[in-house]
Amino acid sequence: MLLCACSAHEEQTKDSVSTARVPPGSGAGVPGRNSASSDGCIVVAREAWTPANVGAATFVVNRATRGMAARVRWVLAPDSSAILVVEDPAGVENEAVPDGVLYATERTGRTWRMDSVWSASPSPDWSRVAVGRAVMLGGGKEQVVAPARWGGAAAALAAIAGPQRAITADSLRAHSYPVSGMAVAEGAAATFVAEVARDERDAPIRFVALDGWRVGWSCDGRDVLIGVRPERVQDDAPAKATRRVAAGGGSTSAAEPAQPVAWVEGPTLDISVPITRDARTLHARGRIIEGKADRITVRDSSTGGWSSARDVGPGMPLAVTRSGRFVLAIAPRTDAKRYESPDHAVVYRVP
Repeated sequence: MLLCACSAHEEQTKDSVSTARVPPGSGAGVPGRNSASSDGCIVVAREAWTPANVGAATFVVNRATRGMAARVRWVLAPDSSAILVVEDPAGVENEAVPDGVLYATERTGRTWRMDSVWSASPSPDWSRVAVGRAVMLGGGKEQVVAPARWGGAAAALAAIAGPQRAITADSLRAHSYPVSGMAVAEGAAATFVAEVARDERDAPIRFVALDGWRVGWSCDGRDVLIGVRPERVQDDAPAKATRRVAAGGGSTSAAEPAQPVAWVEGPTLDISVPITRDARTLHARGRIIEGKADRITVRDSSTGGWSSARDVGPGMPLAVTRSGRFVLAIAPRTDAKRYESPDHAVVYRVP
């Protein structure tokens, strides 16, 4: 059983069912004070803030799944205080493979990540992330997924959901769908919402509903829009249908869907197409991040000018949060097998 949890441009991608506005009156953990707009959606107000003190660390975006190739994409919060990154592998003939997701915020210095998801989307206020946690069961030599095998998958999802939420083998199997056109493989999902903006070691996570091939938000942030099942077995297939579920339980709102997430598409990681390690420079507030000769360095501003360069780590930088505390990069994999890409997406936390 498998539990599957640059000159960039912006475009809508497989995760684009999503967001850019916010919930009325939700104050805790929200980046900035919210102000209502005339259509009932909320716009995040800009306000002064200071980045948290952090220690150096390296976070791998996807630790669980590999494919024939993988796409890297990211989106920054409206004030660039946080970043959400997806490493999205796909199989032979672009068959579905679950993704790895990582969120990092300068406001608290915290990160949150989850492997084996079909889709992810930040809430309009960037205080939460909705994910469709994936399940994949292969048919094996017999090319049959026995009903009894859904018990382990349901138990794994129930462990995330907590004891108050029952996810049964029968209910999960009823929400399953094919995810391969070359062999028997069944997929399913459960949608969770993580409270990522809180200054806690582990972000509280809430079960919302079964399904989650795609996830998005209503523009008031009260509801999660859940794509039920894929139209095709391809990794980038849209959902056949979308349903609305209240993120915190109770009744749903009548708010319109939020605007699609403006994902930035980065490089494709493919063993047959080596990534060109261009020298590049990224600018943050009071900080310059440079990539050259497959090393990343940082320089800080001071009263005497710019400091000497400090080493961050190997790789090529792609994006940086506002004050340069988090740097997304493509870095070499030390554990890559012969048939896998030698690179992966990492996020460096830089003091």
